[in-house]
Amino acid sequence: MFFWLKRFGSADSSLSGTTGGQDVSVLILTKIFLIVFGLLNRALLAHMLLPEGWGSYAVCLAFGGLLSLVSSPGAIQGSQYFVLIKKMNVAQGVSCALAICVAGGGLVGALTLPLIYGDAAFFQKAPLQAFQMMLLMVPIVAFSSAIEHQLAALRRFSRIAVFSVLRSFVGVLAIAFFVWYLELGVNGAIFAFAIGHCVMIGLCVGDLRRHFGKIWELPVPSNIKRIFGYGVKFHFARIGIGIGFRAGVLILGFLAVPNEIGIFDAAIMLMLGFMPISDAVGNALLPRIAGRGRPELVALSFRLVCAVTGAFILVFLAFSTPLVRILLSEPFLPAVSFLWIIAPGVLAHAGSGILMTYFKGVDRPGVCSWAVSLGLMVDLSGLLLLYSHFGVVAAAWTMTLGMICRVLLLAIIFKRSTGLSWVKIGLPRFGDAAFLWKSGRSVVGRDPGRSAGG
Repeated sequence: MFFWLKRFGSADSSLSGTTGGQDVSVLILTKIFLIVFGLLNRALLAHMLLPEGWGSYAVCLAFGGLLSLVSSPGAIQGSQYFVLIKKMNVAQGVSCALAICVAGGGLVGALTLPLIYGDAAFFQKAPLQAFQMMLLMVPIVAFSSAIEHQLAALRRFSRIAVFSVLRSFVGVLAIAFFVWYLELGVNGAIFAFAIGHCVMIGLCVGDLRRHFGKIWELPVPSNIKRIFGYGVKFHFARIGIGIGFRAGVLILGFLAVPNEIGIFDAAIMLMLGFMPISDAVGNALLPRIAGRGRPELVALSFRLVCAVTGAFILVFLAFSTPLVRILLSEPFLPAVSFLWIIAPGVLAHAGSGILMTYFKGVDRPGVCSWAVSLGLMVDLSGLLLLYSHFGVVAAAWTMTLGMICRVLLLAIIFKRSTGLSWVKIGLPRFGDAAFLWKSGRSVVGRDPGRSAGG
């Protein structure tokens, strides 16, 4: 592992020294390590918290995640976009993002604190201290994502890869220490979660300081206004994306018992292991299409992401029962049925990520908000209507339906905006496989030529 970290940590060639294929390949190779540590993370939590404890932990994460999204409009995608198109320097991008995260986190914390002392069913699903800790983490979680997006804007993808692996590795150690050794249960799991985000912030800040010098300065009000303005257009989309797979958990927090929530969320967490493929391609794609569009490259990326993600999902589902028994333990076996229901939604979500990258790159983030809002409305309204008849399984079906509605709307608007045919957008080609092979060869140094789409 450390040989890999050294190789790719030193391979980052400033801002533009790598091809698109190499960037994607580096980030996808990271998936191997993230899957390993992610599975260790989930296995430790599953065996020590069991479904009931996992359910409490899931409710807390959904709560904290929602607040971090609501409280930081523009801090992530807005600051990234203006640094990306060179209308803002790195120091302003980072400083404005931090100011928004801290101010927004403090505001939502003050507004939300009285609620956790109330008698709402949602806040009875986990210890009071767990919700209090999540309130303190709101600005930390938001800024962790914002500064990681700054590195992506600067095309430091191999650094992101290395730092993501280190964060996951530290997370596993922290879970083993707080949850297993100290036996702190849900509170220990949240401590471990916090440590992972703090590690990511520290690594990203250190890298930016070494390569770009000064990264802190007094935020310029006009820059905050621009970031906020961009963020408002994308804000609903960002909230929907961020809570997309946890929207059901938020609603179930009021309706279901922790044991049921834990099994449902465990299935989601296993399936989220396939999302780094779409994330990797989207991160490498955005700097290459920002202000230019390049719909043919976007269509290629869409086809590749759907094909590769679908292949991995099919293999996983074929062995899902023994894998769940080994990774999560016997009490989580009911999660297997959820995996099959959720799988099409995960594939749709992966494709949506690429299409939304296009609309962000051409300064039309509002399209993303429309699509995400549609999917979220289908998901939540369907769950509220069907839960009384079908129970927790309704959350899996409605989540998948919402994700499918999202990708369909994005694809329709993408087609109309670019003039590409459905065949060019979604039908796999022989050249796609050739591109994938060439990209893989280029990242290990066997093909020095520039790959397509660079």
